[in-house]
Amino acid sequence: MRRAIVLAGGLGTRLRAATGDLPKPLVKVAGRPLVAHQIGRLAGAGITDIVIATGYGADQVEAELGTGATWGAALRFSKEDSPRGTAGALALAAKGRVSADDTVVVVNGDLLSRHDLAGQLAAFESAGADASIHVREVADPRAYGVVLVGGSRVTGFLEKPENPPSNLVNAGTYVFRGRVLLDLPDTIGLSIERDVFPQLAQYGEVIAYRDDAPFLDVGTPEALAAAESWFE
Repeated sequence: MRRAIVLAGGLGTRLRAATGDLPKPLVKVAGRPLVAHQIGRLAGAGITDIVIATGYGADQVEAELGTGATWGAALRFSKEDSPRGTAGALALAAKGRVSADDTVVVVNGDLLSRHDLAGQLAAFESAGADASIHVREVADPRAYGVVLVGGSRVTGFLEKPENPPSNLVNAGTYVFRGRVLLDLPDTIGLSIERDVFPQLAQYGEVIAYRDDAPFLDVGTPEALAAAESWFE
């Protein structure tokens, strides 16, 4: 079965100057909460079973989003009582909500992307891989996770290296086999980028899905202003 997890538990510290104490997923972009754009995109790709992994402001986020009926989706919520990092939050969200053979799309709650999500899903399921990463080229990759690729296979993953060996970067949309998420510990702090992908690239089967469509991490007041132009 196809499912999705939206990582929406960050504090949004860099946005505070523009948004105050509002939980980051609820910051408005084009008149809608930021996380609503991710939910709508997933539902548009036919993925309606969606878990929202929350942390700071969890009750506000759940109250605002409700059941998901607005998007034709069924939302469930996973709440971190203390920060566990992106992978720890993902493990907690998967527990009891994901099956081993599921195809699970994972997106960050502050990500806007125009890449072909349906194409990434199809490539992942055809390959029978453990995970898939949307990758694209950028002019300066130092602020990103740099992805090393041989053919379609990911052979290495370097988070924000000072001297990048490639201009191909992690664009923030992932697909996992459910068993990979269920094997992650949900009680300790782990990072998808620093802990999970380097290990999977070495010992598992991770494929790169190349699509040079634009994407935007809405993590700063400047990026928030730029996000408005996506919907003009």
